[in-house]
Amino acid sequence: MSTFRVRPAQARDCPDILRLIKELAAHGNNTDAVKITIIDLLKDGFGDHPLYYCLIAEVPDDAQLTGTLTVGFAMYYFTYDPWIGKLLYLEDFYVVEPFRGLGIGPEILRKLSQIAITSGCSCMNFLVVIWNQTSTEYYIKRGARDLSTQEGWHLFRFNKKELLKMANED
Repeated sequence: MSTFRVRPAQARDCPDILRLIKELAAHGNNTDAVKITIIDLLKDGFGDHPLYYCLIAEVPDDAQLTGTLTVGFAMYYFTYDPWIGKLLYLEDFYVVEPFRGLGIGPEILRKLSQIAITSGCSCMNFLVVIWNQTSTEYYIKRGARDLSTQEGWHLFRFNKKELLKMANED
């Protein structure tokens, strides 16, 4: 298998996007954390004001002569940093294990870089789970900076319970 294509996702890709999100979560032993549905993906990514964008990597499906098989994705959105301006935030990036090493990951990163540059972004930010040393080394080798060590930032989250509590404070 040496041919693949990376393209912008379409609404019809939502079942495959959800499948890959769940596979990525399973890779991190976090399957139960995925609460999103195909309906959520459709509503949030393919309406008038999408909250996310997605690239899809696909290969010819040998089982279907005219079909393709989705083997990777990158979900991203644009945000704003008051110190440096617009940036592309890479939320999820995953290539199915048997298709790694074929250049799909580097091609997705190339396309994301093109999107960031043509959209006027100053950088691309993303998180890597602390135990994933392989990915950390891969990104550092490509020139990424580890801001958690260089700039000393901590990532925090307020879950819905805490948001509701704060929203109702007097």
